Amino acid sequence: MAEVMKIQAILYSPGNDVEYLLLKRPEARGGYWTPITGHVEKNEKLLDALAREIAEETGITELTYVIDLRVPFRFEKGGDSFEEHAFGVQVDTKDVRLSGEHTEFAWLTYREASSRLRWEEHRSSLQVLNDMINQ
Repeated sequence: MAEVMKIQAILYSPGNDVEYLLLKRPEARGGYWTPITGHVEKNEKLLDALAREIAEETGITELTYVIDLRVPFRFEKGGDSFEEHAFGVQVDTKDVRLSGEHTEFAWLTYREASSRLRWEEHRSSLQVLNDMINQ
């Protein structure tokens, strides 16, 4: 069994009504909405993986503020053990250039984003981030 490190990035745009970015996977890969997720490559630091995955999946390279949500999740899939570290990432642009990994994107309010997320771990991360932003 391999131990795999992953990152989860919830991008948000501040303002009177904070909006969160979700991406939709193709139907062949489940067709569900998700924050940015990705594998940490060998010898790569978490924050380097975070910036790389955000750039690969959205084209966004300018990260204004990064919050470690301190909510790592562990799960098993296909005989491997995964540990996913969640981050909130403030960005100053809503211009998204999707990679082939996703078919759609949407900037959504907290309630809208939470209702679209399939996995409880992603909803938990979103809630932690939303609570931190709105303290």
